[in-house]
Amino acid sequence: MEIAKFVLSCVGSFIAVSGFFMGIWKNYSKKTDDKIKSIQQQADKKIRETEAHAQLEINEVREGSIAKSEKLERRIAALEKNVTDLQRDVNLNLGQRLSNIEGEMKGMNNILKQIQGWFINNTPRG
Repeated sequence: MEIAKFVLSCVGSFIAVSGFFMGIWKNYSKKTDDKIKSIQQQADKKIRETEAHAQLEINEVREGSIAKSEKLERRIAALEKNVTDLQRDVNLNLGQRLSNIEGEMKGMNNILKQIQGWFINNTPRG
């Protein structure tokens, strides 16, 4: 009977010590899981903040590039208009100048014919 009491006492002690250490292990596991969960939540929060910040920067860059593109388009349109105006002015002026030159050439033609006639008439033949 003493042996049975001793065995039962050892089994009871084993169960008590196992339960005690199992409780400690569960508590440690729970704290570790809570820390891991907390770190994951902080990481998720930082990731969301970083994504939001990156999206804001992307939008700012996109808006800036759109504004610059529109500005360049306006400048190109203005340059095209200026070039068109210059071409029109050059064509008008060129036509007028060519007409003036043509008129001067016709006037010079008569003068040259008169000079030629004078040389022909006033040159001694010999």
